Amino acid sequence: MSTDICELWRLRNAAAMTLALSEDQMKRAVRAASLDDLVAMLETFSPARSTGPEWTRTFEPLVERLWTWRDDETMAALADVFRARGVPWLPVTNALSPENGANIRSTLRQPAWARQPAHALM
Repeated sequence: MSTDICELWRLRNAAAMTLALSEDQMKRAVRAASLDDLVAMLETFSPARSTGPEWTRTFEPLVERLWTWRDDETMAALADVFRARGVPWLPVTNALSPENGANIRSTLRQPAWARQPAHALM
C-alpha cells in the first residue's frame, strides 16, 4: 500500500476528530450564548452582504444547529428581533420561523450509537 494513501487516511481521521471536537465546542458555546450573542452571530449573515450559494452553504447548517441546541423561546425571540428589521432580513426571519424549526427537528435523526445528531448539513 502506498505511503501516500496511508498518510491521507491518517489526515482524514485527524480531520474527522477535529470536526467532532469543534462541533462539541460550538454546541457548548451556542447553549451558553445570550440572545444578544446569537443576534450578533446571525447579523454576520446579512442577506444584503452575503448572497449566493456561500450564504446558503454556511447559514443553513448554523440554523439547523440553532434549532437543535436552543429552546423554542430563544428561537422565537431571535425571530422577533429579525422580523422587526423588515424585508431585508426576511430570509433570516423565515429560517427562524417555528415551521422551519419543526421541519428541522422532525427530520433530524440521532442513531443510538451517535454522540451527535446526524445533521443534514455540514
